[in-house]
Amino acid sequence: MKSDLFSFIKTIFSFIRPFWKKFFIGLTCAVLTSLITGFSTWAIKPVFNFVFVEKHYEYFKFVPPFLIIIFTLLGFFSLLQAYFMKAVSTGVVNLVRLELFKKCLFLPVLKLSKQTTGQTVSRVINDTAQIEPILGNTFQTIFKESLTVLSLLIVAFLQKWDLTLIAFSTVPIIIFGAKILGFKTRRARKLAQNATGELTHKMHEILGGIKEIKLSGSYEKIIELFSKELDKFYKWSLKITKYREGSKSLVDAVTGLGGALVIGYGGYLIIREALSPGAFLSILTAILLIFNPMRKLAKAYTGLKEAQGAWTRIQEVLQLEEEKGGNLKAFPPKKGFLFKNVYFKYSEELSWVLKDINLFIPANKVIALVGPSGSGKTTLVSLLPRFYDPQQGKIYLDNTLLKDFDILSLRSLFGMVLQEPFLFNLSIKENLIMAKPEATEEEIIKACKLAKAHEFIEKLPKGYDTVLGEEGLSLSGGQKQRLALARVFLKKPPVIILDEATSQLDTITEQAIQEALDNFKGSYTIIIIAHRLSTVNKADRIFVLDKGQIVAEGTHQELLERCSLYKNLYLTFQKT
Repeated sequence: MKSDLFSFIKTIFSFIRPFWKKFFIGLTCAVLTSLITGFSTWAIKPVFNFVFVEKHYEYFKFVPPFLIIIFTLLGFFSLLQAYFMKAVSTGVVNLVRLELFKKCLFLPVLKLSKQTTGQTVSRVINDTAQIEPILGNTFQTIFKESLTVLSLLIVAFLQKWDLTLIAFSTVPIIIFGAKILGFKTRRARKLAQNATGELTHKMHEILGGIKEIKLSGSYEKIIELFSKELDKFYKWSLKITKYREGSKSLVDAVTGLGGALVIGYGGYLIIREALSPGAFLSILTAILLIFNPMRKLAKAYTGLKEAQGAWTRIQEVLQLEEEKGGNLKAFPPKKGFLFKNVYFKYSEELSWVLKDINLFIPANKVIALVGPSGSGKTTLVSLLPRFYDPQQGKIYLDNTLLKDFDILSLRSLFGMVLQEPFLFNLSIKENLIMAKPEATEEEIIKACKLAKAHEFIEKLPKGYDTVLGEEGLSLSGGQKQRLALARVFLKKPPVIILDEATSQLDTITEQAIQEALDNFKGSYTIIIIAHRLSTVNKADRIFVLDKGQIVAEGTHQELLERCSLYKNLYLTFQKT
């Protein structure tokens, strides 16, 4: 357990390195605060004895200014300490969040899909927020209060060592209690963060399906589901507070016991004239002052364990294996893509989505994949840019395994238009240049005209500088797809994948897409997951999938004549 805690602290300090100057200033101010506290406590004895016991009342006038100077310095250094430690803690938390965000970008899609969106967001935002207090408060508390305790202990021991030992005979109770409460706090924090992630996911899920919820009218059931997640979070939050505050209450109880021992034995020594009143007052002040920082140290320890619980969840993401590729730079296909005995499934518990796929996609041809919903079409094309890797079988670009290519250069070969395109909450122009940052104004407009998007963009309030709503919700489905097509046309990748991209387009736009595909045909490898068979008619080769297998291939006319599944799909499409 200790090694885990040490490892955790060591890891946190590795993130502090970029802010070491601010951290050093903050700790220096903490040291000065502790030294001033210790000095002021030590000064009680000589001042009290000299002014009051020895009756040098003429020096009493210096006592109030002395107190003003001491407390002003304490306030000044405390302010600097809080400011610089906050600068460190916020900077480190942002650094950890950035590392988590970058990690998510480089994780395999399959691993990301196993984590709910809410849990992923919670780890990046909420879990990292839990480590900020240990940097802004806990570390400085441990460092500062430890020095305060040490300086006050020295003062007390120098005055009367046996009296000090009696007072601190109660300390093991604090240490043992803090250890138990710290363990419980760590566990409760981890479970509370899990509950926060589920709460975030549930909210995201409910808002995503708000139309269906409104139609069903099942508000009570939805409220009940959300209330259950709130109750879980409520339960663990209360436990964290109970354990955290429990450590403080324990110190309070022990402080009373320690104070009683000091007053009892100290009073006995004064009566026997074995101890001066000034020395007794100095020791009593030091010991009572010690218990307050010890109270803070106990709380800081439970806070450290609480943060460790949150860090465990962060570490689970940071330790995940990232996507790997080879060292070869990918090149546009000259021969094409070859699938050999490919099998794929999304997890061990599920059945195969693709089974024994043997397929050749020739370069610079228009290829169509058709089949019933759930037949594996989208999964198959997702293997090409290596969003997923097959569990069995191999995929080649020309004669080279896909895994041998650098993954970024491989993906640069592809442009995809999905049925539900993703658009950032940025301007239209900024969304488009994601595909080609160096694109000129002329290139952008040309791509949009090709996608039949230029006309509706010009009618928007700020044209190409119009900022889209969250997830492009201010646009219709067809308009979003036209922007996605324009993005692909701007990039002009060697391989274009249209995943049922024409499903929401109107007749005029569909005609424009057909014209664009006619222009690209012969120069680009185009893979279409068909929705409307008007697109399929012009394909050089059509592959029919059913239940994860290729059941037929050929031209449109050939398949109509000898594939009943294709013929049924064609007749169904004609009716829609």
